[in-house]
Amino acid sequence: MRHDLSGNWRDHYDSRLMAAEDAAGLVESGEHVWIPVGHGSPTILGALAARRGELSDVEIRGLAVPMAGLFSEDQGNEFRYQDQFGNPFSRPLLNARLVDYHPYWLVGGHKALDAGREEAWAVDNEMITVSEPDDAGFVSVGCSVWDSVKTARRAKRVIASVNPNTRHTYGDTMLHVSEIDAFVPDERAAVVAEVEYDPVDEAMAGIVGELVNDGDTVQIGVGSHTGGMVHYGLFADKQELSYFGELTTPGLVPLVEQGVFTGRGSMLHPGKFVATLIGNTAEEREVVYGNRAFELYSTEYLVDPRTIGQNEQITAINGALGVDLSGQTSAYAIGPRIYAGMGGHLGFAIGAFFAPKGRYVAVLPSTAAGGTVSTIQAQFEAGQVVSVPREIADTVVTEHGVARLLGKSVRQRAEELISVAHPDFRGELRAAAQKQFYP
Repeated sequence: MRHDLSGNWRDHYDSRLMAAEDAAGLVESGEHVWIPVGHGSPTILGALAARRGELSDVEIRGLAVPMAGLFSEDQGNEFRYQDQFGNPFSRPLLNARLVDYHPYWLVGGHKALDAGREEAWAVDNEMITVSEPDDAGFVSVGCSVWDSVKTARRAKRVIASVNPNTRHTYGDTMLHVSEIDAFVPDERAAVVAEVEYDPVDEAMAGIVGELVNDGDTVQIGVGSHTGGMVHYGLFADKQELSYFGELTTPGLVPLVEQGVFTGRGSMLHPGKFVATLIGNTAEEREVVYGNRAFELYSTEYLVDPRTIGQNEQITAINGALGVDLSGQTSAYAIGPRIYAGMGGHLGFAIGAFFAPKGRYVAVLPSTAAGGTVSTIQAQFEAGQVVSVPREIADTVVTEHGVARLLGKSVRQRAEELISVAHPDFRGELRAAAQKQFYP
């Protein structure tokens, strides 16, 4: 850790304040570049792309921001990208096989490095976004911590874009300027995704709401349907909830202001709303900045099942893409094709399993592809990536009801899941269950 408070931090900061082109010039051939979620500057990446022909074998990992010309069909060997989240920026690149995919668990993403394993890849460069320094020389990573602070202390070189739109937050969000090697001024606004809600989410919100009790600790994953359930009032009539999650969906921050999420019953952070990324709009982030009701911590802490399981009464709610009749769950792939990323789904499923009164809820509409495909499947196709094994399957919700799988046999699970499948597909699912599970 490079952290020296004995000198004049302003001298360190001023001597390392530079243009994006100079910061990109620090990256050398054969090095890795790590970009945590919510970080990374298109300006610096654009300057890196401009070095095409000068560099070779630079590998970029993390969350894809707009790729600033780094990858194309005629790309050479200058840049390689290992995606971990399958978002709208990277999904076309993955489908075209222009980039690689890194199956990545947020808890131990740097385990090989920390353990000194020969297969480890070094964090040669970390690119993060920070606030302007405070009077003591500390910067904040704002509303998106992810692993930015922890990994900065592993990295050989930390390149920070300094953005006045990023401001101080509480939790584990601070770095001293002496821990950073380059500072690039950057006033870009945060990207805000357009959100459209599906009417099916309203039905699921009412059903899942019956599973959430006043006083629960709650986690809800990011996704179109989970976000839609919050929009349609999933938590609106609840009291004294606590939040311990990976991310937030639009509408959760206002529920803190309205007194729905108070954190009073939180086992680990009483009185606090806790996540690694909080705020889905500019207005929500304005509420979070400088507000002690919100605390942000690393994914290495928040998504660790050993931590999650200490929340005695946690209800973990996450979106799924498909569930087979035995309870296997797919969260981020359609067959072998990557659609999203694992994120915290598995960690919260395991953590809720170990929490004394925990519940893991997988939510999904009963059909996909315009109603032509059942998301409750008799068997997964060959090559399907399974996100959560059937051994810890718990509760599945569609717009048709609740399937309670915990402690049940495959025959009993099939009955439960068929009951929440779309009526148009129940006949063929029953026939398949008879063939699979009965003599």
